Amino acid sequence: MNVLISLHKGYGLGDGVQMSAVLRHVAKYRHNWVVDYQAEEGKHQVGRGIVARTFAYSQQSPDARYDAEVLICLYDTWCNWTDRPNTRVSSCLHEVFDLPWDPECGRYRVDVSPSVARWATDVVPPRSVAFHYQGDSDKARKDLTDLEAMAVCECIRDMGRTPYILGRHIPKGYDAEVNCAIIAQCEAFVGIDSGPSKCASATDTPALVVWTEHSPLPFHDPADNTTHLVPVEYSGCEPVVTDQKVKDWFESHHRMRWYEHDPVPEIKAWLAEVLQ
Repeated sequence: MNVLISLHKGYGLGDGVQMSAVLRHVAKYRHNWVVDYQAEEGKHQVGRGIVARTFAYSQQSPDARYDAEVLICLYDTWCNWTDRPNTRVSSCLHEVFDLPWDPECGRYRVDVSPSVARWATDVVPPRSVAFHYQGDSDKARKDLTDLEAMAVCECIRDMGRTPYILGRHIPKGYDAEVNCAIIAQCEAFVGIDSGPSKCASATDTPALVVWTEHSPLPFHDPADNTTHLVPVEYSGCEPVVTDQKVKDWFESHHRMRWYEHDPVPEIKAWLAEVLQ
C-alpha cells in the first residue's frame, strides 16, 4: 500500500521536527505501508532514513499514484494522558493513525547528510556552545532578555568556549538538517522553547531548554540528552496543569532542573557541569 503523508503548510520548525517521531511510529506499526513524506522546504528532511522517500512541496512528487493520502494538521492536546507525553505527537498518533505512543519511537530524529555535516564542521568554531534565545512566536512568553542572553554568552566565554547564536549565524533558519548539523558540532546547546531546541533533542549534544512562562508538558517529547529548566511553580504556567499524575509522568520521563526567578544562575550551573 503506497501512502503519502503530508504536513500541512504553515507549521514551524519545531512542528516539523516533531513529525519525525510520528513517522517513526508509522514505519514501525504500519508494516504494509510504503510511505512517502511531504512537507515545506527545510522541514521535509525529517523523513529521511525513516520513510521511503521525502520531498518538499516545491518539488515534484516522485509518484503521482498513491493508495491513500494523509494530510497532517498538528494540534495541541488536552487529553491529560498519564501514560504518554501530552504533545502534538501523541495526539496525532491517537487521532490520525490510531496508534499508542511507543518510547522506542518517541524521540525526534533528523538524519544529517555527509555534505551538510562537512559544511557544519567548517563553519562552527572549535569548542562552541549553541545558543538560541529569541524565537519567532509568542516571544513575550518564550524569549530570554538581551541582558540574560549577554550573561549566558559571557559565562560561555569565561569557560573558554565560543557562543554560536542560532538564528544569527545559520543562513537557513528554518532548515532542520542545518540546525541539527550545527548543534551536533557543538559541545552543548542552551535554548528557549522553539524549533532549535527540538532539533537539539534530535542530536546527542547535551541540551538545556529554558522555560519562562509556558509549561513544558504539552510541548516537548522525551530525549535522553535534554534537560528542561523550569520555574519552581511551573504548574501555574500556561497551559495550567492540575492533574498531578500528568506532572509525575513528565518529571519521571524528562531530565528536570528548577529556578526561582532568574534562570541565568541555573543555566551557568548546568554549563559548568556539562563543560567541566
